This record gives sequence, C-alpha cells and structure tokens, in this order.
Amino acid sequence: MKHLLIVDDEHGARQSLKAVFKPEYRVSLASGAREAAALLAAERVDAVLLDVIMPDKDGIEFLREIRSRYPDLPVVMISAASSVRRVVEAMREGASDYVSKPFDVDEVRFIVKRAIENSRLQRHLEVLESQVAGAFPLEEVVGSSPAFLNTLTDARKAAATDATILIIGESGTGKELIARLIHSLSPRHEEPFVPVHCAAIPDTLMESELFGHEKGAFTGAQQRKPGRFDLAGSGTIFFDEVGEMSPSTQVKLLRVLQEREFMRVGGTNIVRTNARILAATARNLREMVKEGTFRDDLYYRLSVVPVFLPPLRERPEDIPLLVNHFLEQFRHSTGAATREVAPETLELLRKYPWPGNIRELRNIIERLLVLHHEEAVIRPEFLPEEFHTHDLFGPLKAGTFTLEEAVNEFERQLVEDALRRAGGVQTRAAEILGTTRRILRYRMEKLNISPETYKNS
Repeated sequence: MKHLLIVDDEHGARQSLKAVFKPEYRVSLASGAREAAALLAAERVDAVLLDVIMPDKDGIEFLREIRSRYPDLPVVMISAASSVRRVVEAMREGASDYVSKPFDVDEVRFIVKRAIENSRLQRHLEVLESQVAGAFPLEEVVGSSPAFLNTLTDARKAAATDATILIIGESGTGKELIARLIHSLSPRHEEPFVPVHCAAIPDTLMESELFGHEKGAFTGAQQRKPGRFDLAGSGTIFFDEVGEMSPSTQVKLLRVLQEREFMRVGGTNIVRTNARILAATARNLREMVKEGTFRDDLYYRLSVVPVFLPPLRERPEDIPLLVNHFLEQFRHSTGAATREVAPETLELLRKYPWPGNIRELRNIIERLLVLHHEEAVIRPEFLPEEFHTHDLFGPLKAGTFTLEEAVNEFERQLVEDALRRAGGVQTRAAEILGTTRRILRYRMEKLNISPETYKNS
C-alpha cells in the first residue's frame, strides 16, 4: 500500500483529503513543515500533498527542502484559486503537480496517482541507465532436468513471499537470472530490480553506492546522489557475490536487514526502506563464517530461504536445450547460416565438465557461429581442443594407482557424479547408473560415500 503524507494547517482540509485517499493509501497527516519533516525522516513516503501557505514555514520553502533531501519524492501542491503565482513558482521548484481548493475528488485522486506512477517510471529509467550494459542479459529460463526443476520450484515458492533469499551456485550458473525470475514472479514485479555486483565495486565506494550521499559529504560530492536502495524503492535489490563484501559493509547491510533503515553518507536523517533483499554467492559462506571472514548473523539473515542452483555438469539433460536456445539467439545476431549441431558434436558437449557453466556454453556457441558462420551444421572438429582431449580417466595416471585403487577411483567418480546429478536421491542415482538401490548402497558403503554430501549440492 502506498504511503501518502498530507501537509495542511487546516484541520478540515486534512480530514477531507484523508477521507478521499484512506481506502487506497496509507495516509499520514501533518499540520506544518516541522511535523512533516519528522515524518519524512522516520518513514518512507511515496508522495506528499503540500499546502502552499502554512503558519510555521512557507510551502515553497519547504518544497525546496523536500526536493533537496528527497529528489525522487513526488510533491503535489495544494493552493487556493487566488494563488496562481505561487503555483507557478512551485512548479519551477520541482513540484509534480497541483490541486486547487475547493478540489474535485476524482481530479485529486488522478493527480496523486499520476505523480506516483511518473516517479516510479523515472526510477526505472535511472536503474536501466545505471546497469552495466550486457553484464548478464536476461535470457529465457531454459531447462527441464530434475535438478533444475527443483530449483525453479523453490524459486517460485519463495517469490510469493517477502522472505530474504540466498541463491547458491557456481560462477556462470545463472544466479542473477534466477534472482530476476524471483522478482518477476513476486508481488513487487512492477517495481525496480536493482543489481549490486559486490566484487565490482571498491570497498571505498560501496557505502555511497548502496545508501547514496549528501552534497558535500566528501571531496567531489557536488550534489546529492541517490543510492541503490533509493533506486529500488519498494522493489528488489540483489547482492551478487555477497561473499566478496567487506566486513565493514557487512555490518551496514545487517543493520538494513534488521531495522529496515539506513543513513546516507554525510547525512543525519534515518531513511526507511521497503526494498526486498536477494543475495547470491559462489563461495561457501558456511566455511567463511567458520573462518571469521563472513558474519554469522548476516549469513543467517540472508539465508532465510536458500535456493541451490546446480552446475551445468549436473544437468547434462539440459545441454541440448541450451545449445538450441543459444544457437537461435546468436544465429540472427551473427548472420550465420548454421541451422543445427551435429549429434557427434552434441555428445562431446554433453560429456564436457563445463567449469564455466552456462556462461562458458553461451560463449562457445557464439564463438562457433562467428568462426563458422557459413556452415549449416556445427561439426565436432569445430570445437576447441579441450573438448577432444577431455577424458573421464584423466585423474588415473599409470604408475600412480594400483589396479584395485584405479578401479575404486573410477567407480567413486561414477557414483559421486550420479549422486550429484540426483541431488543425493539414491533411487534416482541408481537409475542413472543402471543399477539397483541396494547395489548402490553397497558401493557407497564400500567407498565410504555419504549421500548427505550431495543433497541440494
């Protein structure tokens, strides 16, 4: 529900406007600038209805203060019919619109709704301009493997709530894609999605990036700058690779999670936030907590709902789907004549371990279409050397193992790979291996393999 602040020294006018907006908005009332300033500092407000004439401070002067402190906050002026000159002055100072007393109910509702919508669209534009072009294009979600479908199920369930979500997965698995999916399925989908790439922002700039700064807060701060939380509004702010965050920034983020408030660099007022927080990591935050490099209280605040994103090597069933997806995507942009991938090529792609995950697959397909754009079919010899030299027996070097040790090591690789692909579910792992659950359990006990290690890994 949007929060509307009505500032008018006339009790009757305040109550009339409250009655107009109360069913649709959360309404706060103030009789003057001092009371209104305190409310703005204490709570997040989506719009202000401000009388031009007030006893404790001129309305135009207070409008300037609001625009200085909260440049994204829409302010609609309330004026008497005889105050046309003051209205013109207010519009020059940045007022979103105005209504005249006596006001028309439908008109004042429309004006306030339009002011809030225009402000939201402006924030969207600022967010789009602030994002790094092409850092991670929002692709269509592709995959039908059991491991990936489990991830999507968890993401959809979590999206419907306001719970903080930690997306866990290796680099290149598409963690930001899942975060954007969660946002698009949430009740906040019409609000901005603001990514913060923690590893890309120097620690010295992180606080200003997140919370904004006031004019003169430091050398070079020529004007007040909104932070990522300001841009997010009531939308979603996504911390990618949160494990790279410095200890000092961890403390500040923890405060936002606990208190839902922050303070701008160089500022003195507390700012409330209603943004939903999502985070992602490729690192083992539990181990970082044990090592003392990541705060345990922040870890538990972030991982209210953990969503595990499997690496590509554990969802080989999805490789043909992804190949076709990227083939269609890049076939048009590169002008390639390529129409398909040879079955032998696809088999090599399926067997490859994909250390760079989906990002690596995407780059490989684009490279193939650029270098062999005149070919109708992608043949095996077009693939880079690593696809031909990859060998499942690679770790087993002659002279390093006895025959029994080599057999056990090979068997261990197969069992562990099946358990990873099955998410620790032994029945599914046995099906992948073409054996029974009883025989699988015997092999696991013999090799001292615990299925718990692979659950949701």
